[in-house]
Amino acid sequence: MIDKQRVCLITAEKLREIATRQGVVPFDKGDLRKSHVVQPIGSSGARVGTNMPYARAVHDGRPALVIRPKKAKALFFPGLKHPVKAVHQKARAGKPWLRQSIGILAREGLSFLVPYVGPDVADQLARALSKHNLKVTKP
Repeated sequence: MIDKQRVCLITAEKLREIATRQGVVPFDKGDLRKSHVVQPIGSSGARVGTNMPYARAVHDGRPALVIRPKKAKALFFPGLKHPVKAVHQKARAGKPWLRQSIGILAREGLSFLVPYVGPDVADQLARALSKHNLKVTKP
């Protein structure tokens, strides 16, 4: 019998590995790249994600926004010539590296699962993936 939880966790770990590759995950200092984790869900599922507070804004994009001080009269950021009352930031397009990782997994195939489920089951899973039966969901 196939352990569904184990197969899900192995697949999620492979997605995590793909998502954190150079050129896939947006890279600044590496904090986002290092923050990816795999978590079990129930008895037969798994989740790949990150706990960085800004990850969703990077992945999905965000609208323009204005940053104002909460308590002080002005803001000061390194690089500004003087304190300011507000900072206006432009809207940012998303960089959906996690969704892209699923496409990369589909192209690379599921041969990494063969030692755990055998070649026949790995082929069946690959066919299901090619029909887009694997979904990316928001928690």
